[in-house]
Amino acid sequence: QGSKQLLNNYPVYITSKQWDEAVNSSKKDGRRLLRYLIRFVFTTDELKYSCGLGKRKRSVQSGETGPERRPLDPVKVTCLREFIRMHCTSNPDWWMPSEEQINKVFSDAVGHARQGRAVGTFLHNGNSYYEGSEHPGSQDEVFNRGMQDGSGD
Repeated sequence: QGSKQLLNNYPVYITSKQWDEAVNSSKKDGRRLLRYLIRFVFTTDELKYSCGLGKRKRSVQSGETGPERRPLDPVKVTCLREFIRMHCTSNPDWWMPSEEQINKVFSDAVGHARQGRAVGTFLHNGNSYYEGSEHPGSQDEVFNRGMQDGSGD
């Protein structure tokens, strides 16, 4: 049960078991792989209380009270971006997502966490933030429908 460091110069780790699950479930799609890695690297709360990548400027009048939303940890974000690119480059049969698609996976992950749609939190190896795997049958379509809020990043 070793930890796998995603990239040498980043302090970002997942377990070998998480890595196997991510790779086996991703069907050689860089976006799916990223979606799994986001779930393993960020806690649901980190996602829920962030403003995602901090790209979209929220109007002050939106009346959002509550804790100030901060962008996701840029070190983790950069690490995941680089890692997906590197992985898809060194495995040419994997589908390499574009910059926009990578950003969308991040913002979708934040949206799902806020809606409480991250798949159930299971207690594995005492890590209460381990996210369970997706159900069979892709939920992508369901997730992605209501995600476009028309504010055109």
